[in-house]
Amino acid sequence: MNAFVSAAGSLLFWGVVLGFMVLSVRPRPGTDARTITEAAQKYARRIGIVALATAVWLPGVLQPVLQEAGGQLWWDGHYALSSALLELGAPTVFALAVLAVGEVTWPRPRGTVRTARLEHRGVRELIPGYMTGVACFFLGYNLLVLGTTVLRDPGSIHAQQLLAGWAPWILVTAAAVAGILKLISVRPAVPGTSPEADAALRQAAAHRVLRTAAFLMILLAWSGGIFLGNYPSPPGPGPLGDALRYLSLFLTFAGAAALLKRAPRVPLPESSASSATAAESSPLAVKSMASSLRLTIGGTLLAAAVGIGVFAPAWEYRIAAPLALAAAAGCFTLFCALTEYAHVRRIRKHSPGTEPLDPEALDFLRPPRWLSWTGTAAAALTLVVLLGSALLGPTVDQAARSYAEAAAGPRTTPGPPASDSVWVPDAFFDWRFALLTALLVLLLPLLTDLVSQKVLERPSLPADRDVDLRLRRVALFRLARTSTAACLASAGLVLFDMSLHSPWANVYNRDIPVDPPLTWLAPLVQQSNAVGSVLLLAAVLVAWRQFGPSHFPDDPRYAERADLPPARQA
Repeated sequence: MNAFVSAAGSLLFWGVVLGFMVLSVRPRPGTDARTITEAAQKYARRIGIVALATAVWLPGVLQPVLQEAGGQLWWDGHYALSSALLELGAPTVFALAVLAVGEVTWPRPRGTVRTARLEHRGVRELIPGYMTGVACFFLGYNLLVLGTTVLRDPGSIHAQQLLAGWAPWILVTAAAVAGILKLISVRPAVPGTSPEADAALRQAAAHRVLRTAAFLMILLAWSGGIFLGNYPSPPGPGPLGDALRYLSLFLTFAGAAALLKRAPRVPLPESSASSATAAESSPLAVKSMASSLRLTIGGTLLAAAVGIGVFAPAWEYRIAAPLALAAAAGCFTLFCALTEYAHVRRIRKHSPGTEPLDPEALDFLRPPRWLSWTGTAAAALTLVVLLGSALLGPTVDQAARSYAEAAAGPRTTPGPPASDSVWVPDAFFDWRFALLTALLVLLLPLLTDLVSQKVLERPSLPADRDVDLRLRRVALFRLARTSTAACLASAGLVLFDMSLHSPWANVYNRDIPVDPPLTWLAPLVQQSNAVGSVLLLAAVLVAWRQFGPSHFPDDPRYAERADLPPARQA
């Protein structure tokens, strides 16, 4: 019952998040065409992110329900009907349902007079070639796995399980994708958008639909490879099955990398103020831009190498992951500070004076509020979980010890149990892990604010105001993304560590009684793995965000109004 309550609570929370993301970017009535187009683009982008995150999160959310019901996990190579419904069917149906709901709830024309354009829109014109190729490749791989298994041993129970629990979701995905693409082609045009922007919005929506479908096919391909790996030895999967099994892991990572391709950009209505050509940059501005680019590319690679170097020798300890994260984030922030110091010295040689920034420039430079709110919320979640773990640690350890003694079985000899016959659970609270993580989420934002203040106070480029504002904005966004991603990763590591060192919450053996506080803490710990995985995924997306500011001048046809300098905003 605890697992059902835990999963129901997580699904209810996910529904609230979905509703908030759908309703938070609606354009207000009476706004101009550019604002409406930007809101429609954000709406479609968020729907795609929610759908993809749903497919990633739901298998972990529903895992405790499957364990408590006595079923087998699909990633263990078993394809019973209950396993397939929970671990394959739920993410497939929910992710595709999110996309369908997103298409149905698009802003529609209002009023008695309809101004829709008479234009033929076919599904064939919407299908993007790249993402369609990725989805079709993994569809062919899945069909090859299915055909290999059925032809190898047609009447076996394993082949029947694969046909009943695994193959239907290929048909469901293909049919749902075709229906959603049809919804995209027949939906009314967004009021206030140009024909070019409407066509680009439809193509971007089709790209995100096929990206979600490709991820579902990758999910099936991964499970198919594990199924072939667990196939009984006589008769075995055969030479072709062995080859597919070895390829599944490499294809999974390659497919995940292929999904990072950006959706088609949407042309925005261009104002007369933004049509002027930018002046040629001075040599000083070119050097400053080159330094910032080197930091973005080389600094990231060097910080990642430092993190890997710290994690590799200590990977067996609980503090290895937060220590590597702290080393990587700290090194990158230090590289940003050193680059800023070199940038200030270079400018002062040519222009010792400093011009104060006006309010419009400060508004343009300021990172979005959601970025700071997300980092603050992640840091608060980390500290709350660590504080709760410290308060409940002794009681949880005592109850976990009793659970371990019960799991070891009845004793045949009187006296205390032997030390080698009782499984000793790990401590629920590790002060080294907690201290390091708390220092990271507390000190890194302070260091980020210190360096950000230096970015705002540095002298301006003498004859390149647009370049100066753009480089400052890139530097501030880079620092804010690093801090937010580190806080999100810290929260994910804390929850993931809690799940990893709490096997009593997995309820593998329901015959063993669980004492308080494990009775009410188990549903929360059961979802910590899924929530931690989503937070780690969010940290990667924030750190590697494709829609951040660019070092180069933005094309006014595609750049949102907030990304244009004050002088070029209408």
